[in-house]
Amino acid sequence: MKKLFLLLILAGLAYGIYIYAATIVPGQQGRNDADNNGYPDAGVTVTGKYVSVYAYDNGGDWYWDLGDGRIQGTVTSVSALDQATLTTCNYQVQYRGNFENNPFLDSGWIKNEINCKGYDDNNTYNYTIVHKTDNRYEGRPDLAIWGDWEYHVSTEAGVGNLARPEKPAGAN
Repeated sequence: MKKLFLLLILAGLAYGIYIYAATIVPGQQGRNDADNNGYPDAGVTVTGKYVSVYAYDNGGDWYWDLGDGRIQGTVTSVSALDQATLTTCNYQVQYRGNFENNPFLDSGWIKNEINCKGYDDNNTYNYTIVHKTDNRYEGRPDLAIWGDWEYHVSTEAGVGNLARPEKPAGAN
């Protein structure tokens, strides 16, 4: 169940970064934003990177620093979680694509490197999610994550690639 929740957190981080009107696109502050609304302008392809932290305990409490200035969760800090059953997952998120002057990545790709350590998860996960505009997109329902986005790579340390894509990068 916790891995399912971890995947849902990943999906939220990746697609919309759960950005509301008051937040900015991480990694794009002051760049490619002529109207200064916090989102890269329409038609501009941007590359960015940011970090996020998700932590939880065995009692059901959780903390999420989304990486864009917002904190969510049932507690206000990692130190408020039960330290005896704490698991912390550090995310490094990279992306390239177009935001089209809104808070959601509308095309391109997203790569997440997740390192979890703690009570019930000591593993590394790597995900690459591609939009239908990326040549690696296959249109397979079994790889779909939301809308026109799908997993291209989904690995878990010690297990291998869970997505099993058939088309490598650069293939037509």
